[in-house]
Amino acid sequence: MEVDPFEEPVEWSYLPAEIVVQVFSYLNEQDRANAAITCSRWHGLHSHPSLWRHRSFNLGNTAEFHRQYPLKLAFYLKSFEAEYPEIARGAHRMHHCKRIQKTMTTFLSRLRGKAQLRTLKLRHFELHRRTWQNRSADLVRSIAWFLRSQGRLRWVELQGMSATPEHGLRMFSSLSRRSGANIRVLNIQDFFCTAQAIYALPEFHQLFKRFRHLSVLYLNYNCVSDELLTTLAETCAGSLTDMNIKVFHMDPHFQRIWSMSWYALRSACPKLQVTFTFERVLLYQDVKQCLLPDMPLTNLEVKTLTCNNDYVVHRDWVLSPTVRYVEQYFRQTLGELSIDVLNADDDLCEPLLQLIQSCKKLWSLEIRTWLRTAFVDSVCQLKKEGK
Repeated sequence: MEVDPFEEPVEWSYLPAEIVVQVFSYLNEQDRANAAITCSRWHGLHSHPSLWRHRSFNLGNTAEFHRQYPLKLAFYLKSFEAEYPEIARGAHRMHHCKRIQKTMTTFLSRLRGKAQLRTLKLRHFELHRRTWQNRSADLVRSIAWFLRSQGRLRWVELQGMSATPEHGLRMFSSLSRRSGANIRVLNIQDFFCTAQAIYALPEFHQLFKRFRHLSVLYLNYNCVSDELLTTLAETCAGSLTDMNIKVFHMDPHFQRIWSMSWYALRSACPKLQVTFTFERVLLYQDVKQCLLPDMPLTNLEVKTLTCNNDYVVHRDWVLSPTVRYVEQYFRQTLGELSIDVLNADDDLCEPLLQLIQSCKKLWSLEIRTWLRTAFVDSVCQLKKEGK
């Protein structure tokens, strides 16, 4: 391509601001900083709010964590996400936990009073691990102090925090104080450490009354009770559409819940869809006690995988009665079914085929277990016939 020697040179400072900001959004941190020194106008556009609303950081590098986000721009920050790094998940990684705790404490204290977030995601910090030692209390104190300053949160994920009831309720209280009425999506699955009967804590139910417009809720079954369902029916009537409940074998899951409580919640929230996930809870009586006929069950997942992706097999885990029970009571609502069970002694072919034929809304089926080839042929034939 030939260049006209008489053509006037392009003045980069005259480029429209929208184009410069769009180009900046595709650059990494270093290239963006280099581009910002091109001229004074580009330097000013480097602080455009759209470039600083969503940031991700490396928690393992304290210096980089602070350097990447100028605190003078914290006012523009709307979304913050931090996840416990894989490198710190070992007994010999205590120094990583110390660094992460110090980094989070310093950064949250500087953000407090400057940023009003819309989205906050603090996932898989696993405070129950011994690598935290006594630093978990300091981190909980910092998180609770920061949550107390937030009044515009709409999406909150505290999944995998594994906090003690005392620490968990402290953070939960701070979260609900100012943002309870605004939060639409709340994920507290594995928020409390295992083997805790959270449903028996009166303070937990009192705090839940502050969440008045929830649309999506993730939690463990050891948090569910008649009182909680009644509270949701009163405070989230018409707004709650998705409820995802995890039943873990180490969590208490033998509490008695009346079917009428689910009926009241379903009546108050006509669009409600309930998802149940059973992890190594396969005894028919246990599953039956959790899956009550009046709940609007749309998604069911049953698996025996451990956290290390190893299968656990127990001779008493017979799933065929559970499949028949689900087919009998949830044929009108069930849309997704996932079974990941390794048990050659249990023949699921006949009850599964009956369930597939009865559940007219079933659109997703995922099976990982021992099956006969004749069953697979029958399912393919039903699919071919559009049934």
